[in-house]
Amino acid sequence: MIKLIAIDLDGTLFDSRSKISQKNINAIKDCLSMGVRVVITTAKTVYWVKKLIKSLGLKDPQIASAGAAIIDLSLMPVYIKKIPRTCFFKMVMLSRENSVGLGVSCLDGYVYYENENPSLKHIWDSKERPKYAPDLLDRKISEQVLLVTATVDPDDAFNEILVKELDAKVNIRRAGQYFLTAYNKNTGKTKALKKILKICGIRKNEVMAIGDSESDLGMINLASIGVAMGNAPENVKSAADFVSKDNDSDGVYEAIEKFVLKKT
Repeated sequence: MIKLIAIDLDGTLFDSRSKISQKNINAIKDCLSMGVRVVITTAKTVYWVKKLIKSLGLKDPQIASAGAAIIDLSLMPVYIKKIPRTCFFKMVMLSRENSVGLGVSCLDGYVYYENENPSLKHIWDSKERPKYAPDLLDRKISEQVLLVTATVDPDDAFNEILVKELDAKVNIRRAGQYFLTAYNKNTGKTKALKKILKICGIRKNEVMAIGDSESDLGMINLASIGVAMGNAPENVKSAADFVSKDNDSDGVYEAIEKFVLKKT
């Protein structure tokens, strides 16, 4: 029996307009009314996770910034893993050298940027809160960095550059078509999810996980039922137990209905 559902946000619970369909909302509310826990596991900021706790009536700790923060029901972080300042400095310098757009997700809920790189529109299209900073290396920013997003396609040379320079020191993962993310080596969605399972006293064979990108592979493999969205790449689909419809066709609702509500 599924007692907890871990759900990614962008490309999964969110449709292509960064909205949650009424079918998906109803499915989550049905789960909560049945006592099934729902945990959002997202790379989006603390701001978004706090917003969803309130709007969806979530009842358990939630995961922000790819596992770098866990937010409790009082809307306070109960777990934080920042990117080391030396690693962050290196990322910023590499992005400047390669003219790459960089979005810096911080504990205060903002995504900071220092240039007007047109590729940053992909972050703003996902409804994050941008905040201009003349210098990303300012201590007020560098001391609260949870996640860094480079807005580059999978075939961009910057992917290899960042991996070569920093893969031993931070986690680097693709998060969809436009995003290369980096976060603390000692965290991630799966590690944060394991912490929540321990808090809630839930075993992995009581978990369903739903996601659409490489950053969701860990929790998909961890869960008893791993679900890939129809819009996920092939390596994510092949790792899953079930492939649902895409995020514009209520894929989350389909998976919950099939495996938790069992209406089909």
